[in-house]
Amino acid sequence: MGSWVKTLALGTLSILSIHVKAQDDSSFSLFDEPSAPVAEKVQYAFKTTKVVNLQSLELVDPGVFDFKMSHRFGAINGGATDFNREDAVNAFGFDIATIRFGGEYGVNENLMVGLGRYNVNTEKGADAYLKYRLMHQTSDNKKPLSVLLLGAVDFRNTRYNRTLIGIAGPVTVPWGIPGKERLNFVGQVIIGKKVNDDFSWVISPTVVHSGLNKIYDGGTESFVGTGTQNTQFALGMGFRNKLSSRTSLNMEYIPILNGNGVFYNSFSVGLDVETGGHVFQFDFTNSVGLNESMFITRTFDRWGTAGVRLGFNLHRVFTVVDPSHFQ
Repeated sequence: MGSWVKTLALGTLSILSIHVKAQDDSSFSLFDEPSAPVAEKVQYAFKTTKVVNLQSLELVDPGVFDFKMSHRFGAINGGATDFNREDAVNAFGFDIATIRFGGEYGVNENLMVGLGRYNVNTEKGADAYLKYRLMHQTSDNKKPLSVLLLGAVDFRNTRYNRTLIGIAGPVTVPWGIPGKERLNFVGQVIIGKKVNDDFSWVISPTVVHSGLNKIYDGGTESFVGTGTQNTQFALGMGFRNKLSSRTSLNMEYIPILNGNGVFYNSFSVGLDVETGGHVFQFDFTNSVGLNESMFITRTFDRWGTAGVRLGFNLHRVFTVVDPSHFQ
């Protein structure tokens, strides 16, 4: 009897010791249940902060300055001319150029600021914008989308002239355009998702307010109406499809929702090519404007009449502040 009790006691102690050890061992699982996935922020939905013209889901990294140069040639429907003539200005658009220099800086993980100077046809000016991320898509799908806000402003400092007939003859004087009429404002919500490693999409409800709802006609030296309202609404749509580890095909379409007037909807196709610290974006677009207020609501050409122009964006990044400062 004593031997049986002793054996039972030892067995009970062994079972208890195994149970205690199992409780202390965090890796113990009777059914080998899978661990919960770690929620990570989804990165690299697009190669740069731009789809083609539209803003993408990306921000410049904190402490990093991204220098940008954007260039557009003339529309190819300008035709060819004799290259030996001094007045040859068409050559399928290659003798005409519009350009914007600017840069973007990452203030922190969720905020970026941008500033630029543009020369588009006869229009010259400066632009600035803020881009803020409200929500970042996560890998566990608890946050299935990325949501960002964009606020932009641009100021046209173009000198618009007119000719007056005086006692001494014709005199050229500038039109007196108030400063508030030279300002344009843009508000945009950017919503998108990286579906997988190859495909990402974005939609961008947009409002654009133009201080001067007229365009300058150099031939008559006067301003003419555009058939549109000062405040216009648009819906940007774009996607990126990866072709290889260093290239991707991008497309975007931006219909105006409350009347185009004399303008057309912007449509663009682009190819991103990454080469080390540079990203080249080659594109075909019917938009000549290089900031939001211009390419969204001031597109004069259309694809149906070959009003398409070749362009490119060049990006080069520089680290201004040590990234460890933001950790």
